[in-house]
Parts: sequence; structure tokens; C-alpha cells
Amino acid sequence: MIASKRLLYVLIALLMFAFAAPVMAQSTEKSAPLTATDIAPLSDEEVRRLLLERLDKKPKAKRAVYNPAFSAFRFQQKFIKVRKRSAAIFSTFPDLAGLPAEWWKRMTKGRDGQAFRKFLVVFAISVVSGIVGAYLLRRRLLGSAKTSMRESPAGQPGRIVWFFGLLFGEILVALALGAIATFVFFLMVPPDGRDRVLFFFFLSAILIVTLITGVSRTIFAPGSGGTSHRLAAMTDAQATRLHRSIVMTALASVFAFFACASFSALGIGGDVHDLLLILVGAMTTLLLSATFWGSRKAIAEDILSGSTEPEAVRRFVARVWPSTFVVLPPILYSIVLIQTFLGGATLYGGALVTVFVLLMGPILESALNRTALRLGARGEALGSALARVGRLALPAIALPILAIAWRLNLLPATGDDTIGGQIAKAAVEVMVILFIAFALWQAVRIVIDRQIEKEDAEFAAIHGPDAMEAEQGGAGLSRARTLLPLAKRAVLIGLGTMVTLVTLSALGVDTGPLLAGAGVLGLAIGFGSQTLVRDIVTGFFFLMEDAFRLGEYLNVGSVKGTVEEISVRSMKLRHHRGALNTVPFGSVDVIQNYSRDWAIMKLRIRVPFETDLNKVRKLLKKVGQEMMEEEAIRDDFLQPFKAQGAVDVDDYGFVISTKFMCKPGKQFVIRRYAFQAMQDAFEEEGIPFAKPQVRVIVETPEGELEERAGDDLGAVAGAGASIVAANQALAIKA
Repeated sequence: MIASKRLLYVLIALLMFAFAAPVMAQSTEKSAPLTATDIAPLSDEEVRRLLLERLDKKPKAKRAVYNPAFSAFRFQQKFIKVRKRSAAIFSTFPDLAGLPAEWWKRMTKGRDGQAFRKFLVVFAISVVSGIVGAYLLRRRLLGSAKTSMRESPAGQPGRIVWFFGLLFGEILVALALGAIATFVFFLMVPPDGRDRVLFFFFLSAILIVTLITGVSRTIFAPGSGGTSHRLAAMTDAQATRLHRSIVMTALASVFAFFACASFSALGIGGDVHDLLLILVGAMTTLLLSATFWGSRKAIAEDILSGSTEPEAVRRFVARVWPSTFVVLPPILYSIVLIQTFLGGATLYGGALVTVFVLLMGPILESALNRTALRLGARGEALGSALARVGRLALPAIALPILAIAWRLNLLPATGDDTIGGQIAKAAVEVMVILFIAFALWQAVRIVIDRQIEKEDAEFAAIHGPDAMEAEQGGAGLSRARTLLPLAKRAVLIGLGTMVTLVTLSALGVDTGPLLAGAGVLGLAIGFGSQTLVRDIVTGFFFLMEDAFRLGEYLNVGSVKGTVEEISVRSMKLRHHRGALNTVPFGSVDVIQNYSRDWAIMKLRIRVPFETDLNKVRKLLKKVGQEMMEEEAIRDDFLQPFKAQGAVDVDDYGFVISTKFMCKPGKQFVIRRYAFQAMQDAFEEEGIPFAKPQVRVIVETPEGELEERAGDDLGAVAGAGASIVAANQALAIKA
């Protein structure tokens, strides 16, 4: 085994030396030194000038020349250091057996074993007192909350609110446990530094395990008997198994790490202490990988939950993430080992925090996604938007936590030119601008959507649900309702542009040339696409002049219909027979708006020549009065229905004109009532309507002329033809 390791070291070293190259020397310009012989023939003025030139002359900055050999050499040095350090640490393996005895020796130094046993008793009493106080507080604080939560209807989106409330309660319970235990301990124990250090170490371990248990219990709700009130979308068996695995892993790992910390606090350090940490880290890594391996199916189902057709990204994450969790602890453990072998800080806590954050992150994201979808389906736009903003806030919360755990500075100083500092600074700026822009967009979208719903509701209350179905001239929506969708689109484009520019600036891209290039490109597009510019400018002035609105019926020349949609350069008109026409604003010369202010409907009827016109006028006046009393249409009249008298004569009788003025879009409904009312009134008075008739004069067989009249030209012609045929038959007989 040792020979194999040495052979591996030799192969890696040979590989490093094969890629290594001589380091190129850095050159700097240097002036030739002056001697006394050179200065002797010079005058005082020349010496003064030469001295000033030498003082003003600045040395040129050295320019480093990149060479791949540098990287290979540094890697080789680190490899050698890792090899030596690991060999030194693992060589202390036989000393592990003596660590407990050394720990006991240092704990009891200067005092007898009875004093340490007293400390253990006081420690136990303190912890038990804290646990009892925390239990009573939990029952009082969280008992009623959980009961109310479980009695609430299944699937409530308020489960997220309950989660944060219960999580806050678990934090209070852990703090209460620590406060009570600390108070009892200092009340009973003498002030010995070693006892205090040991007490705080193991009390911290108890508090961390308590907090992890509370968070896991809140998320997975083991033993609840159902999934309706569980934050994670898992079955009861899956949630219970994962909760127990997390608690057992936390219990073993946290106490083991704090036990190692107590060794260090007592002065037991060096390579043997590092070896002990490495063994504890290996145990924790195996426990975590086993936990995620046993729950990989439950984690995948939780990520996929919330939508019947999850998007491609969610499906990919659900397929990859559980397997990633299985290998994530070994990867983090390897990073910590390399840090240990290189002599850096051993950040086992950072690795554990990373695992915890990356486990809870997808679970919270899936829960917020389900909540957003559920609230959106119920029409609660504000709650759905808050859930979506919460999803975006998760990375913003996780990044500082991970940075603190790994001791990274996310806000480097201005002069920090390191790659890590610049990347951290760019990541923070991009994340902040994305979060602000997304939250701002959600707020604007909610305000605009609510105003649109309000405008639509008011329009439906005033004009009825079928107001947009008029054949032509239907009432249009308000001006605000027309412009709100355009404003919403403009805000989205503006935020997208701002986020893009800020992101590029954070990544080190100079946005000045980009903006200049965009201006030149826009100018070129303006010159090359004059029709497009004309459409946009014309549409802008049409909207500013309030020439039309959504829902209004327009005639723009060759096309007419109801305005269904307005964009930057065109509008869509729906013809009353169903055709949808897209009309660029630049092609519109005149707009006839049939839906603005009021509408006049004129109806014409025909009566026979022998009809009393004065009687018809009075009858139509009576019809108008009756229509004004009709509850369904009386509020729509602006001027009553009235007769204008006989306005024309044709071959069948007098043409009588009637008219009324009403609200736009209501003329078609009133017209139906008018036709029915006139028909009933004329029938009651025995006045017929004039009908088209054909009069034919034929000669009877007796030689007399007879006039035949009828409404049907075919019937009259048939009668005449029969008479003619009869006359021809008589002539043949004669």
C-alpha cells in the first residue's frame, strides 16, 4: 500500500516537471550610471539640467509575463505540501487512543475527580431544566398554532405563513432552553474556566441539534398522518424517514465536532487533533450521503410537485438534484481536507451549513411554487406575487449564509482586484438588481392588473356583459383601460433593459459603447424603416388624442370592426362577422368611431297610399311613449323614439321615417323593441304595412279586361298565363 502511494506521488511529480518551463525574466529599462569623468566637462547649468531630468524621470512599471510554468510550479508546490502534511497527520493514528486520557488529565488538573463529577451533575441539572422549560414553552407557544393549522382546510396557501411562524417559535424555544440552562449553571457551579468552556461547547451542540430538529419537524411534519399540512410534498412515511435521518446525523455529527472543539480548547491540538477532525468529518459525510440516498425519490417528487406539467428546468433539476446530493458531501469533505492539508482553516461547519442550505432551498422553493400556483388559480394576485418574490429571495438569503459559513467577503474593498473578490462583487450586484427588478415588476403588474379588473367590472356593470357583442358601434372601454396594457408592456421593457445594462456593468462590460452603438443602430433602423417609424409615431398621437379605445367599433376605410388589441405599431379590429384585421397606424387616414358619445338610429317603414298619415303619426308617438316606459331600455334613451313623417314615396306607398338617439351600442337592442312595438300597434289599429305588389291586366275569355294584383309576381304571372292559355284554346275551337 505504501509502495503504491509512493509510485502515485512520483508519477504526479513527473507530470508536473514535464509541463514546467523556465521562468522568463522580467526586464526593466535602466539608465547607464554616470561617472565623475562624465560629469567633469559639464557646466553648472548642464549638471543642474541633468539632475532635474533624473529626478523627474519615473521608473517604468514592471510588466509581468504570463507563463504556464508558473501555474504548474505552484500546483507542484501545493501537491508536495499536501503530501507531506497528509503523511504527518496520518502518522499520528496510534496517538488517538491516548486522547481520552489526556483530555481527562487536563480537565482534572489541579482538582480531584469529585469536583469534575459535581460539574457533570450541575451540567445535567442545567440541561434538564432548560429542556423542561423549552418543552413547556413549546406546548404553550406552538401547541395551539399546530392545532389551528391542522384544523384548517387542506391545501391552504397559508401553510407558508404557518411555517415561518412555527420556525420563529422553534428559534424561541431553542433560545429559551439555552437561557434557562445557562442561568441554572451559573447559579450552581463555581467560576472555573474549564467548566464554563466545556458547558458552553456542549450546550451549543444541544441548541444546534434542537434547532435542526425543530426546523426539520416544521418542514416535514412527521407523524401528521397526511400531506395537506406538510410543507414538503412527501408521504408521511417518506417525511418521517427523512426527518429521523436528519436528526440522527445532526446528533452524531454536532456532538462529535464540539467534542473535538473541547480538545482544542484544553490545549490538545496538533496533527492528532486534525486527524480526529478528519475521522469525524468522514463519519458525517457517510451519514449524509446515506440519508440522501435513502430519500432521493422523495426529494425528486417534492421538486416535481405543484404542477401537472412541470417545466423542463424543473424536470431536469428533479432528475439531477437528488443524485447530486448523494455526492455533494464527499465533494465538500474533499475541499475541507485539501484546506486542512494546505494549512488553512478547517471549515467543517461551512460544509455542513452548505449541505443544510442546499437541502432546504429546493424544498422551500417547491413549496413557494405550489403556493404561487394555488393562489394564482384562486385569483389572489398579491399572495401569488409574494410567493414568486419569495422564490427569488431564496438565493439572495442563501448566498450570505454560505459566504459567512465559508468566511468569504461578498463586499470586497474597492481596491480588491482579485478574481474571487471581483466575482463575489459582481454576483452580489447582479443578485440585488434582479431581486429589486423582479419585486418592482410584480408590484407594477399587480397594480395594473387590479386596475384593469376594476375597469372591466365597472364597464360590465354599466353596459352589461354583452356590450362588446354589438354588431357595430358598441360602447368602448375607458381610456385608462386602453392605455394600461401598453404601460405594463413599457414597464417590462424598461426593467429588462435596466437589468441587462446593470448586469453587464457588474460583469465589467463598459456599457457606454453599447449605448452609443444602440443609438446608431436605432438611427439606422429609423432611416431604413420609415414605415415602421411612421406607424409608431402615428399610433402615439392617435392614443394621445384619444381617437379610439379598446372595445370601440371603428371604420378606418377598407376595414372596420371592434378594437381588440393595441400594440406599438398597429391595432387589431374584429369584424362583426368574425374576421380579425391587423391595421398599421401609418396606413390610417381617417377614423370613424361609432362608439363615442351617442348614436342615432333611423328606421323606415312603408304604408299603403290609402293610409291616414295623421293617424300613423299619432300611433308612432304613442309607440315612443310606451318604449320610454320599458324598463329594459328606458335608461338608454338620450332622445325618445319619434316619427319624422312621410319622407318619400315609392311604387308601393308612403315611406315614413322614425329615429331615436341613445347611448352607443344600445341602438340595436332598442331597434328590436321598436320593430316589435310598431308591429303590435299597427296590427291593433288595423293598419297594414305596404308590400311590394305586381299588377297585371289581362283579357278574359269574354273579352273583358281584368286587373290582377298580388304580392307574389310568380303567382300573378301564373294567373295571367292561365287566362292566355284559355283564350288560345277557345280560338282553336273556333
